[in-house]
Amino acid sequence: MTAYILDTETTGLTEPHATEIAYCIVDINENGVKLVQKTRSKRYNPGKPIELGSMATSHIIDEDVANEPLHTTFELPASVKYIIGHQIDYDMSVLVNAGVTRTPRLICTKAMSSKLLPSLDSHKLVALLYYFDLKYAKEHAHNAHAAAHDVDFTAKVLHHLIGVANDTGERIVDIESLYQFSEFARIPTHFDFGKHKGSAIADVARTDRNYMTWVIKTVTGNPYLVAECKRLLGQS
Repeated sequence: MTAYILDTETTGLTEPHATEIAYCIVDINENGVKLVQKTRSKRYNPGKPIELGSMATSHIIDEDVANEPLHTTFELPASVKYIIGHQIDYDMSVLVNAGVTRTPRLICTKAMSSKLLPSLDSHKLVALLYYFDLKYAKEHAHNAHAAAHDVDFTAKVLHHLIGVANDTGERIVDIESLYQFSEFARIPTHFDFGKHKGSAIADVARTDRNYMTWVIKTVTGNPYLVAECKRLLGQS
């Protein structure tokens, strides 16, 4: 089973199309991340204008990708069963917009870091890079938001996160156990919006079942939250 660490640069937040896709192939064991194939990167013509905010982040402008292959030419090999990334759901949406029709198992390092290190003031990729390896971050973080570098940063952060998880009693020994931990880490414990913002979801389930029902019926884009609300109401 092949696992990609993958990152995309895109046209922006509105129906994002890829301007660059990078990935490496890794294996996972109890010692962390083992590189199987080094990072590869390719730029693509997104078929639509790049938003100014995205230009300011990735420094890719329309002229840079005008003569590149269309983003819809990207293919995800059938052998890829897992994709790892920082806020990987966004990158997966970019692949879907490129025409990828199947969804491998997604592993989110952002969710893992939030679960394992809740007291950090930031769980952004580069912030975690500084947390785990100050010297490396000082030397390399200026390359952030180039897809290939972000893949390498994610691999380094993931390696440390596996160590933290195993030190706290988790047992991440292969790609499947990593996936299972990521799924656990995605389950929210507190509301981050609305009238119960900051409250434990389990407490709200006991005191305001009507609000929980409203969340289940109306919230979109966060299936883990909806599933947890259903579980707490005995609907799953």
